[in-house]
Amino acid sequence: MIEQLQQAYEAGLKNLVFVNFSTKSVVGGDGMKEKDLIELELSKEIACCEDVMTAINWHLRDGDYDSVRERIAVLQESVSKIEHLENQIKAQRRNNLFETAKRLCKQGNPAKVVKLNANPSL
Repeated sequence: MIEQLQQAYEAGLKNLVFVNFSTKSVVGGDGMKEKDLIELELSKEIACCEDVMTAINWHLRDGDYDSVRERIAVLQESVSKIEHLENQIKAQRRNNLFETAKRLCKQGNPAKVVKLNANPSL
């Protein structure tokens, strides 16, 4: 029983992620891949934007326009960071597609990555 608890504890430690909330960055996470860390950072930044928008609404209701301006600047920085993270995720996915196609070609299966939407309405 103790061995099972120790194994569960060790598995749990591998899945831990440490976040520095003052700098809004992921500090650690040994069990996580880079892709997962970027997606975690993206989720955190989106949540931060939602919180800032709520704060902006409260400051508007209170008539504290200086705080509104400050929060808008923070929101603009977060939006820029979100765009950057989304571009990183897209680049990683694109690279994975090219790696998969290359691997398939080495195995003798013709594969090619094309830039075309399967749904013409997109």
